[in-house]
Amino acid sequence: MKTRIITAVVSLALLAVVLCFHSTIVLNIAVAALTAVMMFELFRATKLLKSALFIGSLCLSVFFPFAVRFLSVSDGLYIYLAVIFAYIILYALDVFVGYEKTDVGVYSTVALYSLLISVAMSSLCAIEASSEQFGLLALILTFCGAWLDDTGAYFAGTFLGKHKLCPKISPKKTVEGFIGGILTDVILFVIFGLVVDLVMVEAQVNYILMALLGAGCALLGVTGDLFASVVKRHCGVKDYGNLFPGHGGALDRFDSVVFVAPFMALCASGIGIF
Repeated sequence: MKTRIITAVVSLALLAVVLCFHSTIVLNIAVAALTAVMMFELFRATKLLKSALFIGSLCLSVFFPFAVRFLSVSDGLYIYLAVIFAYIILYALDVFVGYEKTDVGVYSTVALYSLLISVAMSSLCAIEASSEQFGLLALILTFCGAWLDDTGAYFAGTFLGKHKLCPKISPKKTVEGFIGGILTDVILFVIFGLVVDLVMVEAQVNYILMALLGAGCALLGVTGDLFASVVKRHCGVKDYGNLFPGHGGALDRFDSVVFVAPFMALCASGIGIF
């Protein structure tokens, strides 16, 4: 427990430093580096580090965070599509060359997951860039939505948990914890919106929308966590790594963010959060 607490404090301090420079290229560099580590952990767990797909995935992890900064969606649309298409071609060629010893199911899952990780993590940069006034707040809310759901689920499951949610995938998760996590995010988002509404006069907070966003983040966070757990079960590993002592690897810590961040990016750029 002591190790987990120390790791959490240090990690949050590092995150705070990065967020202090949120409007600079520091955020893009941090996201690219973290995404590359997540790729390494995924391909190591699946024993595909020597594949060409791993090199392609590393390229994606660097390309997308910087593309968000230097390319607009309209101007860079064809470049985005070209990069994704090139990645798909690389995947197809890799499967074709090694078809005799390649588990296509595993390979396809890893290819899809690595593409999702790259796009999802880069969407953190897109969230920050979505609004000059509220981009940072939306980014902080994204992390809260991904992580505090797990905290609420932990306490609700510890004190009230009786019914297993999916014992074969994640034995410790309970239905009561799942509900507690959703309620935690809903309450958190409403309170966050209230604080923003009180502090920032120019903000226009829709509390129903905030509650819905909280519930959506909670559901997607659990989905991301369970999906990462399924891959780990298949690979026979407990954690993807030990970058965060007591918490596991980067992918263990950001598996929920992978599903929450794109959702929040779409909301921030589409309907607007504040």
